[in-house]
Amino acid sequence: MNIQNIEYFLQLAKFEHVSVTADFLNISQPSLSKHIAALERELGLKLFDRTGNRISLNKNGEQFAQYARQAVDLLNIGINCAKRSVYDTKGTIRIAYNTYAPILTDCISEYTKLNPLISFQVTSMLSSSTELPAFDKLDFVLRASRQGEDWLDNDNFWISQQLFQEDYVLIYGTAGGLRLPERGLDVSSLKDQYFIVMYQENLMWSDITYSLCFSAGFYPKVYCRTDEFLVKVQLVASGAAVAIIPKSCLKDAMSVAPGLAYASLDRYDTIRTISIMRRKKSLITEAAQDFWRFVLDYYGLPNEE
Repeated sequence: MNIQNIEYFLQLAKFEHVSVTADFLNISQPSLSKHIAALERELGLKLFDRTGNRISLNKNGEQFAQYARQAVDLLNIGINCAKRSVYDTKGTIRIAYNTYAPILTDCISEYTKLNPLISFQVTSMLSSSTELPAFDKLDFVLRASRQGEDWLDNDNFWISQQLFQEDYVLIYGTAGGLRLPERGLDVSSLKDQYFIVMYQENLMWSDITYSLCFSAGFYPKVYCRTDEFLVKVQLVASGAAVAIIPKSCLKDAMSVAPGLAYASLDRYDTIRTISIMRRKKSLITEAAQDFWRFVLDYYGLPNEE
């Protein structure tokens, strides 16, 4: 039985929405449907009741999901136990970020399962009230950048490695009756909406909301400015305003507020690059070197100086 089919099934059972699950898994909707269909053929059972993109587990699916979760968890425990013997480095790893931290926390969580001897200190550069850490005390900097931004790229002591690129999406609450197209939303149609934005006083960060709205020919009507992701999402879910967030944050947003809806943005440059920066090998600790190798493997990247 294909383990990937089972893992995709469990994610679909969690979100109960084809397009949301496909976006989370970073695959197309037809590809997701093929994986689920293959699993159902192998079992000889239908696992979901379907109504358009919205689906729900039927009785067969509920029973299978219960044991599938246990099986996948046990398999992951076995994999981690087999790998753990090669991860015995001790120390503390210090990371600063100018982008939403959960982008990296899944990677940190997987690493600490293999090497529980390592501790992490993660510091935000987003908040205008946060004192920026001294760079000579950091092991890594996680950053998001858009085209034309080259912060620290020419620094002689740091090496930058691109992890992935992603798009931005608009999130909104349906409580107030707002309905938007799921794909290809034109930002100019939002000129009468209120937005929730991040603070801009910090030079390490600027909210894309302003540049997108300016490109669409209007200045955004700001309902609230906040550095707190949780506050932002909850206000959006209440229907008070809309917000633009990176696609990688969509999973966390929808887990906090399941009633959220989202739309992709059309005709605008909304791609951002997520990179991790580290010191050159002569300046990096053994613990940081160990984590660096794991990060490259986690994102499927070559291990090159």
